[in-house]
Amino acid sequence: MCRLFGFRSSMDVGVHHSLVLAENALAMQSQKHPDGWGIGYYEADFPILRRSASSAFVDRDFRQMARFVRSPTVIAHIRAATVGRIAIENAHPFQLGRWIFAHNGTVQNFDQIEAEVLAGIDPDLRIHIAGNTDSERMFHLFLSFLRRAGVEYHEQAPGNLAADVLGQTVRWLKQLAEKKGCPPPILNFLVTDGRTMAASRLGRDLLFSTQKRFCGKMEECGKWQQGAELPCMNPLRESVINHILIASEPISADDVWEQVDEGEILSIDAHFKFHRHRILKESHQELSERYAPFAMRV
Repeated sequence: MCRLFGFRSSMDVGVHHSLVLAENALAMQSQKHPDGWGIGYYEADFPILRRSASSAFVDRDFRQMARFVRSPTVIAHIRAATVGRIAIENAHPFQLGRWIFAHNGTVQNFDQIEAEVLAGIDPDLRIHIAGNTDSERMFHLFLSFLRRAGVEYHEQAPGNLAADVLGQTVRWLKQLAEKKGCPPPILNFLVTDGRTMAASRLGRDLLFSTQKRFCGKMEECGKWQQGAELPCMNPLRESVINHILIASEPISADDVWEQVDEGEILSIDAHFKFHRHRILKESHQELSERYAPFAMRV
């Protein structure tokens, strides 16, 4: 499997702590996930992507990038290869136009559904697929569904549309795998256009944090300097927030981590409104029991 990290904030923030310095930073996790890394971020709404086929734990470029990046929106990924060889073109995240996408999971027996997945991708998007992973194909399937909802890959999505389309993508893939008799697909996705961000959980743990026990960046925070109440210090649900972390494992004890339920999507829109909603009819318990036999296989 792989590991995901996503960050969305109302201000530019460094990610060196989360990626390198924290007690369970992504660099530490990469000792068990050594087959490549990538960091995607935005400057003035333009995506920038750096990837490698090396282990983040030993790659100096990973540490240098982690130290360099300051952005309101970041997606980082470390890979344990399943479908697709170890190569830079198979490292996550993937990027096209304004969109950056990463995946923790796999579709076992992907060869049984690959033809139908490719048929679901618009031809002019299909030509941008560079590697041979199931994940990159699922990214372009998402972009094809997004286009059919009225948003091109070079555009940003309005409202909570990205989360709706991500949910559609998960349901479509799950139903296709079931129809073909494949094992339950593992579909933890993370996607952003730089302003909106959405994440799905299906088959593996996924956590999020919108609050801190103590914020070491308080001196940089304009709201704190103005004496305002800080939303990030209080538990929130369907409300306006000023930052969110999304990760496969807890990164730091400074943050208060909560589980995303199986079959759930969480998202933050361009106005920092936080949303959680179910995308599958099965309950969290039903999905957990269904995926339990496959938990240690991949």
